[in-house]
Amino acid sequence: MSVIVAIRENDKIYIGADSQVTRGGCRASLSNPNNYKIWKVKGVDNCIMGHVGNLRDACAIRVMDDLVREIDVIHDEIDFEYVVRRIEPMIREELIDHRFISEDKPYTDMDSRFIFCYRDKMYTITYGSVIENDDFVSIGSGESAAIGSLVSTLGEPAEERIIKAIKSSVANDIYVDYPIILTDTETTEFEIISEESEKKYIKSLK
Repeated sequence: MSVIVAIRENDKIYIGADSQVTRGGCRASLSNPNNYKIWKVKGVDNCIMGHVGNLRDACAIRVMDDLVREIDVIHDEIDFEYVVRRIEPMIREELIDHRFISEDKPYTDMDSRFIFCYRDKMYTITYGSVIENDDFVSIGSGESAAIGSLVSTLGEPAEERIIKAIKSSVANDIYVDYPIILTDTETTEFEIISEESEKKYIKSLK
């Protein structure tokens, strides 16, 4: 499993994820950008997605064309209704097309969850439902520890809060580990925070 953390601050969404994957009794870190658990949506500025669950689902969704249409961006139509009417159904149909979930029971078969972030909005997508999140959210096996950390770090810089939240998940969940991948919907540039560089990075924020 995994953990992803997203925070709204300064009219944008900051988002971070751990890098560990497991298969049976083996684990590894995903160091290639094509394998990050968070990614920039193709062809759209200020738009980031994240995934926890089955890696095959993430591979299918991250390479989709026209998940968000340029014309809809131009007309500023990316909102809760858009995510409900377009994004969630397209994710579901893509997984059905790949035979990753059954057409007869697509919700009960889906074992992945997604975060969709656009500008200063963030949504969780899971089992056919969409939730618009307010100040912060976490998904994945390490989410309980992450949420506990986020509640205790209100007022601190968003990047620092995300690092502390994922660090808390690492300490409490064997399926979560460094390095931490960070980005935001304004720059959509990715930073890699190792356990060794964490303190130096946090110090640079102050």
